[in-house]
Amino acid sequence: MATDPAFAATERWFLKRGLPHFIDDYSITRDVLTRAVPFLTFVALFEVVNAPSEEFPLWLSAVAIVAGFGILLTPFVITNRLRGRPTFARPISIGPVEVGLFVFVPALIPVAFGGQWRSALVTIITNIVILALTYIVLSYGVFPMMRWAAGETLHELNAVVGLFVRALPLLVLFVTFTFLQNEAWQITASLHGVFYLIVLLVFPMVGLLFAALRLRREVGALADFESWGVVIDRVQGTPAEPLADTTARPPHDPPPLSRRQWGNVSLVVLFSQGLQIFFISVLVFLFLVSFGTIVCTEEIVTSFIGEPPHVLATLDLWDRQMIVSEELLRVAGFLAVFSGFYFGVSVLTDDTYRVEFLQEIVEELRRSLAVRTVYLAAGDAATLPPT
Repeated sequence: MATDPAFAATERWFLKRGLPHFIDDYSITRDVLTRAVPFLTFVALFEVVNAPSEEFPLWLSAVAIVAGFGILLTPFVITNRLRGRPTFARPISIGPVEVGLFVFVPALIPVAFGGQWRSALVTIITNIVILALTYIVLSYGVFPMMRWAAGETLHELNAVVGLFVRALPLLVLFVTFTFLQNEAWQITASLHGVFYLIVLLVFPMVGLLFAALRLRREVGALADFESWGVVIDRVQGTPAEPLADTTARPPHDPPPLSRRQWGNVSLVVLFSQGLQIFFISVLVFLFLVSFGTIVCTEEIVTSFIGEPPHVLATLDLWDRQMIVSEELLRVAGFLAVFSGFYFGVSVLTDDTYRVEFLQEIVEELRRSLAVRTVYLAAGDAATLPPT
């Protein structure tokens, strides 16, 4: 199927929209991890180079590095030679053996040359985390998803701003009232480092959980099979159009989405809407910083927090000295994150807002599911024996 231009173009279309799991027979070992080989190899070699103890003489460090390189590369070289492929060609499949080499070989060097067990344990944990993140990023097409979602956000900018303006009066009333209370300034000024980040992340995490529960019902209805005529209409203008022209209606409905495909669809929806909410939060942050710079002089900020603020910049305009302080940025950031949370919950609980907010992404998902239906039907037809 992949050799057919229409099938190949359709699969690239899925990839560009962050839906790689819609591709038939999408394999983790063959289609995901093989693309990560250059990056994972660089990480492993870097760890091997830095594995020997600093107390080692130069010659012993060189021996340890060469040994590590040999253990890492030998299995790939032998496998390629047995398969008649170029010596250092990228492997066509990554299995448990290759994954084990990446996780454990760099950790063996500090143990074998110096008995650095703690360093070895840190290396193993680090490699497992890197491998998991690499799998998520590549398997679910995070980078193509980001490009597609950014394009959709720009395309829907008028609609998003319109929704924001409609929700603005109550939001501005609450945010402005809270912004001018000294408690908000005192709380954010007392939070530093990781504690401030934790507070900022609370609202997005709760909002993400809420959205995931709400969107599951919204998106679930999209998986119902539509009439073949509607499916054909939806794939017009996509790479699957030639497949639809040569494929008859399948005798059965397409298979339901697997767990990974559901996860893929959910990530696309959540990421797309999250990007729009992030845009709203940025607007609120800029508004609060501008408003606070004009209204909150150094004396006022001092009265809010009980001590002189950390002034980052000053501006003299019409005999008024305005300041941008660290405390202003802190409280503006906190209220901007809360505003994004409020806006996201509002558009998902209000029927009118929800329809407008999700309309574009819902239509794109319907098109993607229609393309998947035609793609699978054409694949089934291509594999049937001739009559």
